[in-house]
Amino acid sequence: MEYFLIETDERNPNPYLINKNRAIDIRMLTREKIDQLPRWNMLEMNFPEEGFFPDLLCDPCTLVSKTVMEVIRMYHPNVPYIGAKLWDRQSGANATYSIPILDEVECISPETIYKNIGNRIEKLVLDQDKIKPYAVFKIKGYKRKCIVGRMDFLESVLKRGGRGMKVEMIEKYYKCEFEC
Repeated sequence: MEYFLIETDERNPNPYLINKNRAIDIRMLTREKIDQLPRWNMLEMNFPEEGFFPDLLCDPCTLVSKTVMEVIRMYHPNVPYIGAKLWDRQSGANATYSIPILDEVECISPETIYKNIGNRIEKLVLDQDKIKPYAVFKIKGYKRKCIVGRMDFLESVLKRGGRGMKVEMIEKYYKCEFEC
């Protein structure tokens, strides 16, 4: 099965400075601490002229539309989440999102290629054995703000009209038990 990096397409005039009122402490967005947060939260943001509310926002945390949240729950029914109402005080623009707490999987393969300068990844390769049970997840230790979705997950989102996302295919690493 194919996997894809899915992130917010920054070419759109997306909301920005989300959570500028600090309504949510982002550090609390873990499975262990999510119950300490209110079920619904009002997050202030700035909304550009002719703005666009995409189905996935990755900054400052993962925010998904109702459509994407329904698909996540189809594949992973026990994913905890809280609600968030994004609101621009000046224009009055608003939208409702969910903040899911997706599993973070340690799955970066030894075949991943890093750039010479810094610790940046040039070519991401995932370990197939570690990602098999997941339809959607985050990569533990990966600094890029995105989620990973399996082909069937991504197709489900797109068939329901998902928009405003940038998608990039990821290579997978298979361990050979026998001589390859």
